[in-house]
Amino acid sequence: MRLKQILQTRLALGGDITLAVVTDMDPVNIDKLFSHLWRQVFMFERRFSRFLPMSELSMFNRSTGLKTPITPEFRELLLRAQEYSLETGGLYNPFITPALQKIGYLKSALLGHERDTQLDYRDRRIVDVNCLAIGEDWAQIPYKTAIDLGGCGKGYLADKLGQILRSYNVHGYWLSLGGDIATMGLNENGDKITVDIQNANNLNATTDWVIECPAEHFSIATSGTFRRVGQDNKQGWHHIIDPATEESAVTDIRLATICAETALKADILASCAIILGSELAPAFLKKHGIKSALLQCIDENGVSFERRVGTLIHHMNSYHSREIVHA
Repeated sequence: MRLKQILQTRLALGGDITLAVVTDMDPVNIDKLFSHLWRQVFMFERRFSRFLPMSELSMFNRSTGLKTPITPEFRELLLRAQEYSLETGGLYNPFITPALQKIGYLKSALLGHERDTQLDYRDRRIVDVNCLAIGEDWAQIPYKTAIDLGGCGKGYLADKLGQILRSYNVHGYWLSLGGDIATMGLNENGDKITVDIQNANNLNATTDWVIECPAEHFSIATSGTFRRVGQDNKQGWHHIIDPATEESAVTDIRLATICAETALKADILASCAIILGSELAPAFLKKHGIKSALLQCIDENGVSFERRVGTLIHHMNSYHSREIVHA
């Protein structure tokens, strides 16, 4: 049977989610596979969104100071968040929820959800990740704190969906979750999957760079500092918080595109790179084993420039045969 690419896009997790699978499965089994994948996406959103008052995350944040029963998946998420916070020296910190709200990130940016209510954590503290206690079936955070999983959740979910697809033995896939991409295998023509990189100076266009994805499981994450006005903050802000200042990071990086072996790792390190800025980020990324990265920056005079790490990102002048997958 001939290979074909099946693609579906739906609204979830604050934006468009696109799932694409390259397979020779029959239509009935393809429908079953996509139903299973979308069920995982929407279940994840219901359980771990901070914009849903009855999510497991929101209920956990209401139980500060107490040992609180948690599901196995929530435990895994907390363990990974704690692990990467320690590995990055606190550049990634899941306790930044109060700072996100103070700068103006109080409500979902999704059209139609502007009036959704959210618990107010602005009077809570930001603490070190060592204050997060995790047991076999419980977790505990200090009184008057709050956890946010926005910096790692989509990457974690992309990796989970990739694991599911690999268990089905599909020929290839690419999954785009709001800037976090997981890929594996080849396209329906037997060629490598490639990914365009968004242009930081024109968000509706792409750069002259393209990422050539290896056939094995591979991930890409993007993180940007495109400013908007918050509900309670008339100044421009972005959602990448520097834990040291508890404010939007002051940085010359406008968009960081990071390639790694897992989407979770790429997701977290993209934000860390932005906090560090273009001078420190390349060495930091190499230290953490990043395969390739493109940092789109702007200097104090408003002049754009780029810094590239690794060899998987190719300039279009020397790269011709490709299939485009937009982040």
